[in-house]
Amino acid sequence: MFGDSCNNNTHPRCRFCYVQGPTGPTGPTGPAGGPTGTTGPTGPTGATGVTGPTGATGATGATGATGTTGATPSLAIGTVTTGAPGSTATASITGTAPNFILSLSIPQGPTGPTGVSGPTGVSGATGPTGATGATGATGATGVSGPTGASGATGPTGATGATGATGATGVSGPTGASGATGPTGASGVTGPTGPTGVSGPTGASGVTGPTGPTGATGPTGPTGPTGP
Repeated sequence: MFGDSCNNNTHPRCRFCYVQGPTGPTGPTGPAGGPTGTTGPTGPTGATGVTGPTGATGATGATGATGTTGATPSLAIGTVTTGAPGSTATASITGTAPNFILSLSIPQGPTGPTGVSGPTGVSGATGPTGATGATGATGATGVSGPTGASGATGPTGATGATGATGATGVSGPTGASGATGPTGASGVTGPTGPTGVSGPTGASGVTGPTGPTGATGPTGPTGPTGP
């Protein structure tokens, strides 16, 4: 930049003015100074600057391809045994994926108290009497006793004149009855008649109250999660 300047000397003979010329080019760099001094100790770490604002969220990447569907596991029940009361419940899984077999051992719960006996049911009505059996065959007739002796024949009356019929003469007395013959043997007893139809069964008695439920056994272990 050009400019002019005048000194402030008030002497009339020493007063002059000059015009400032343009700046000359930069001279070459001088030789390097002495050897570099040792590095000074590191200064204390400055205070942490304010965290800058969070950058904008990047765009969502493309959805990956769907993987192949795994085989559906199959869980069949193997053996289920009842363990002794107070024993530990166990479970075991055998087989090869995807076919598994679950076997369990569940301890038996304690026996619950016996429930109160229900009241006795009402007696059923008596069934009808069975049909009468057939009459047995008649026994053989006993031997007839001997015939008693005939009474004497009364004398024949004189023949009256024919005319009115004479009164009938008095009948002679009946001869004594002969002795009774011995009783014949009893006939064979006939077969027993069929049994009568059974009467209807009486109504069932009222069921007694249910005894208290026994303590629930421990829950079996959870089966493994399928693949």
